[in-house]
Amino acid sequence: MNMKTINPRRNKYRSKPKNLMLTSIVLLGVFSLSVHAQPLAKQDKNNPSIDALQQRVNQLEQLIELRLLELDEQIIGATPTKSNIHFGGYGELHYNHLEQAGKDFRQLDLHRWVLFVGYNFNDRARLVTELEVEHVLVSGGGRGAVELEQAYIEFNIKKSMQLQVGVILTPLSIINETHEPPTFYGVERPVIETTIIPTTWYVTGAKFSQQFDNGVTYDLMVSEGLKTQDPNVNPSAEPFNLKLGKQKGSFADAFNLAMTVRVSYRGAAGLEISGYAQYQPDIDQSAQNSYADAAVLVGGHAIIQRGAFTSKILYADWTLDGSAAETAEKHHQYGGYVELSWKPNRQWSAFFRQNQWSQTAGVNASQSDFGVNYYPYENIVFKADYQLQNADAGDADGFNLGMGYLF
Repeated sequence: MNMKTINPRRNKYRSKPKNLMLTSIVLLGVFSLSVHAQPLAKQDKNNPSIDALQQRVNQLEQLIELRLLELDEQIIGATPTKSNIHFGGYGELHYNHLEQAGKDFRQLDLHRWVLFVGYNFNDRARLVTELEVEHVLVSGGGRGAVELEQAYIEFNIKKSMQLQVGVILTPLSIINETHEPPTFYGVERPVIETTIIPTTWYVTGAKFSQQFDNGVTYDLMVSEGLKTQDPNVNPSAEPFNLKLGKQKGSFADAFNLAMTVRVSYRGAAGLEISGYAQYQPDIDQSAQNSYADAAVLVGGHAIIQRGAFTSKILYADWTLDGSAAETAEKHHQYGGYVELSWKPNRQWSAFFRQNQWSQTAGVNASQSDFGVNYYPYENIVFKADYQLQNADAGDADGFNLGMGYLF
């Protein structure tokens, strides 16, 4: 996230407090000398001592005037002191024009508006928050939502070691932690990272991170786990739909905590390699009538950039334990994609992405995406892409247009 200082001019005049105090004292001295010098001059103009005093007053006035000019330049050119409060945000507007099963689907949606607010308590502790409004309308039957996707305190244990406690983005995939519109290709986020990895995936927990000089970093996190829908309560529930199992830190059941680990390497220019795993002892959170068991996610990605060309590959694989998952043919859910992009200059880029995934045995979904991004200014993007799906993916073909920003 990019956070900028709130109102950088608010502390503008605090940078030279000693100079301002000196100015006040000097001005008081001028006033005093002027009051006493003028009457003396009128008493006896021929008195040499009076003339000498008047000359001295004139010299002091010139010196003070020069000093005031210097102070003005120092104050005007002073660098504002850094505020402890920071803010930023992003947003995106989507237009989808798709055809599915012979029917047109055309929709405009302000998909999300997000505000980041942070506060530095000191050099070693800071607050990070992210408030999101989705689909504009929350009340009156609207399908929108208000979510607090991040709300954590980060402590610097050492220069290369941090601890985060609160609502945290899970350290998985390419875009789960960095998903602002100018940072990825396509109007919609990559389908593998919204189905197999249920981005945006945030949880309540604690995360420890460490970075080494050779470019290796690792993260360890303990957090709330998934709690999927209970078929004992609702016969139409989807107990093995992992995306619907996100608890989002809201009265989250914590009978069985999830453990996540990620190891990454960024020690070479234009290269990022990352592997991750998550273990959840029970995705029904110890329901009275058990309907699901443990779940394990294993995945990884690589990003290689060479000049104007960038290639990405990502793969993620879930294994769900228990006879119920196997009977439902949902015990193995996996997917991956390959993305190639070309950015010849600052304003234009083009991409192609091929996605393959399966959430049910024998159902193999496929989607191809290609399109362009246009950046009229830094951190503002206009997008256009075309998607092609096979029948297992939903057979929704068509184009998408989008606008996004980050500040």
